[in-house]
Amino acid sequence: MRQVSPIEVFANTFPEVTNAYRTLKTNYRNKGPLDDRTRELIQTAIMVVMNSEEGTRDHARLAAEAGATRDEIIQAVLMVLGPAGITRTSAGLQWVNEALAG
Repeated sequence: MRQVSPIEVFANTFPEVTNAYRTLKTNYRNKGPLDDRTRELIQTAIMVVMNSEEGTRDHARLAAEAGATRDEIIQAVLMVLGPAGITRTSAGLQWVNEALAG
């Protein structure tokens, strides 16, 4: 049985809010010079800092789809070592490795 993500639960409960959020996200993602690859590398690092396993996995895959190499994604995770600490960074590395393996 497929596990339902928290985002799906939120979207099913509050579809209007979800649509407004998606519009906002589209607008801020397209506001500026960063390309998809760079934005997804940043998002991957942010998800590690937030201790979001699902977000880390999703954004690592999106970064790879946008052209980021495995080494670039790993470096993005490594960049959070100072602010996030070794335990959270190690978890992020594990999540990225698993996400990119399959």
